Amino acid sequence: MSLLTPYSPFPLATAPPLWADPFANVASPFSLLPALGRAFDFPDVRSVARVEAGEDKALKVVFDDLGGYENINVSIDDKTNVVTVKAEAADGSARASRVITLPCAVQNTDKITAEHVGSRVVVTIPDGSQKPRERAPEPAKAKPLKVQLRPAAEARAPEFEADENEVGFTIKVHNIDPSSARVEVDGRRLHVTCKATNGSVDFFRAFELPRAVVKADGIVAKVDGADLLVVTVPHDALEAKQQPAKASIKVQKPMEVA
Repeated sequence: MSLLTPYSPFPLATAPPLWADPFANVASPFSLLPALGRAFDFPDVRSVARVEAGEDKALKVVFDDLGGYENINVSIDDKTNVVTVKAEAADGSARASRVITLPCAVQNTDKITAEHVGSRVVVTIPDGSQKPRERAPEPAKAKPLKVQLRPAAEARAPEFEADENEVGFTIKVHNIDPSSARVEVDGRRLHVTCKATNGSVDFFRAFELPRAVVKADGIVAKVDGADLLVVTVPHDALEAKQQPAKASIKVQKPMEVA
């Protein structure tokens, strides 16, 4: 919507001052150049736009430093609450633009007026054309959930038992993870390595056999049920027992002297 003359506004963007010009009030030698030197649309780094309180709760948006421009276009976007001013010299040799975001939303825009007074453009927004900005909806609060606390299951370390019968030697290891079981033989030692059912406890045990193993392939290790390892070492997998020798031992006596 145009307040002074219709125009097609540029994309809205806030253009704050980049720096303060310390030579703003000093005559410049370039001011003697012809107007053609101002034909390019350089940003005006000294531009000033401000909002002031007017009479009867009205707001006045003041755009300074716009003297010498004959064609003034003013528009206001009632969706983004942005006021844009575009100014151009009569011969097209100079252009300027100002943009400011209002502190409030607007309505009844046909009541809003704009004036070009000297070097200023003043936009007046009466009280009836102002309305509070819509607040962004608050995010929904997270719904709390009731948390049931349960004690963690205690880790049960593997337990073992060893027995000898007419078949041989039997070793049972309870509370194991079947996938972790490993059985090895080294001479007279039988090594069992595994983890507990919950995987938190390592188990390692070396069992001493009465004799060395001579037939390792005769040893059977299997998982019985869900968590029981059974290792059977038959007697014939071990070296044979040596029978005690039975003999009469001659006792040597000193030779008798004649």
